[in-house]
Amino acid sequence: MAEVTVIPARGKCDDIIRIAAYARVSSDSSDQLNSFTAQIRYYSELLKGSKDAVLVDIYADEGISGTDAVRRDEFQRLMRDCRNGKVDRILTKSVSRFARNTKDCLEAVRELNLLGVSVYFEKENVDTAEISSEMLLTMYSVFAQEESVSISGNCRMGLKKRMEDGTYKNNNVPYGYDYVDGGMVVCEEKAQTVRLIFEMYLNGTGISAIADTLNERKTNAPKDGKKWRHTSVMCILRNEKYTGNSLYQKRYTTDTVPFKSVKNNGERPQYYVCNTHEPIISEDTFNAAQELIKRRKLPAKRKSHESNPLRKKLYCGICGYSFRRKKRSGEVYRVCRNHDENKDNCPSDAIPEREIYNAFIRLFNKLRQNCNDILSPLLRQLQELSYRRISGNVQVSEIRKEIAAIKNQQHLMATLKAQGMIDTAYYAEHHARLERKRVNLQKQLNNLFCIDEEDAEIRGIKLLISTIENAGALTEFDETLFAQVVERITVLSGHELRFRLMGGVCFTEKIFQVGRKRRKQ
Repeated sequence: MAEVTVIPARGKCDDIIRIAAYARVSSDSSDQLNSFTAQIRYYSELLKGSKDAVLVDIYADEGISGTDAVRRDEFQRLMRDCRNGKVDRILTKSVSRFARNTKDCLEAVRELNLLGVSVYFEKENVDTAEISSEMLLTMYSVFAQEESVSISGNCRMGLKKRMEDGTYKNNNVPYGYDYVDGGMVVCEEKAQTVRLIFEMYLNGTGISAIADTLNERKTNAPKDGKKWRHTSVMCILRNEKYTGNSLYQKRYTTDTVPFKSVKNNGERPQYYVCNTHEPIISEDTFNAAQELIKRRKLPAKRKSHESNPLRKKLYCGICGYSFRRKKRSGEVYRVCRNHDENKDNCPSDAIPEREIYNAFIRLFNKLRQNCNDILSPLLRQLQELSYRRISGNVQVSEIRKEIAAIKNQQHLMATLKAQGMIDTAYYAEHHARLERKRVNLQKQLNNLFCIDEEDAEIRGIKLLISTIENAGALTEFDETLFAQVVERITVLSGHELRFRLMGGVCFTEKIFQVGRKRRKQ
């Protein structure tokens, strides 16, 4: 009988666990920021001397609510890095720091489990690597969510009370006012523009014509660097605050997580408070403008049930405006909004809608036939570039540590100044120096984070290749496939379109308008 020698398995010799830490504070108050800095410092020191674990990065959201995961940029970056296989385990202070929304918390943990990434919540001593942890996690996340709902309810009650007794202060002031010492003060230069808008409108000038006049005069718009639009003019004409009175709770926050701000269409009471600030126009002028708006208002159009796949996807390559849908002699066309308002604004031609769809069919079939020659080599190039950048991305953690140290110094100096231990001049000089250093480090960090955009491109192109390979050749327009694949279409000319597809890749395709003479507009 043959002699058998068993060689025991040695396992992985270099099985190093890649650990990420997640920290969050929900406001930018001094106490919360001190907690934020302490969390970063704690995780930086925790794994400093470990031989079997390495700290990949610290992901920290500052001054962000935990009720909606979408708004937390660092949390989303953490999830992307986990999906890309950069993290094995996550450490976080508590369930409430990780998420106050039960749905978000459980969805994230379950996805992480599928990715082979465990989460350890220190305060609750819950480890998702253990089979029995999900029920405990559900309980704790429900408690965290209920705490958030309770806090939000208390805040809403406080706001409601201040609205009822007229002491509510809104720091979002409209165009024509400045916010000074907790109140609204008239900015005379902009107030003259407000008065001009009401005067022109009451004298019969249309809203779009008012916007054009203000742009011709190069009048400062409500948003710096932007042009006047008919919507911004209408907002001024409808705003009661120019009479010196205030209508509160035009919008309200929902009661359930995630909290959202929605327009108040009568679901909640509103509060009209007189003489809250200095007026710019009289109430008679404002009321006359409202009556004129009602008389000029056109009957509401019936909502079309016809599908519109090109909505918010088709843009002019000359002026940047979107294209609108128009019908001529029974055929549907797409025309640049800027050209449609005034032909001198933009020379772009109208394009038959069917030709845009035909161009997509041709482009899709070309990509399907030549996928291995076009998309696959592009994907390999991006993956190689991403790998090279990842290999040189080891300084991220060090930069984050430096930023945390600077914030810690700034908070310490603020405390010493409040206690009278350093004077204002010394504080201002050193705080400004630290802030300049922090800003420079943050810029370096932002440049390094461009890797995430590349990762998104790679995932998009992979999905594009998979979609093309799984679809058959197109013989007619497929609205579902179009919506999935196309992100944006730019009309370069009356004969050429540029399609930007998922993953950010762009291709041009000719369009044909056979038998149609160019229409003079």
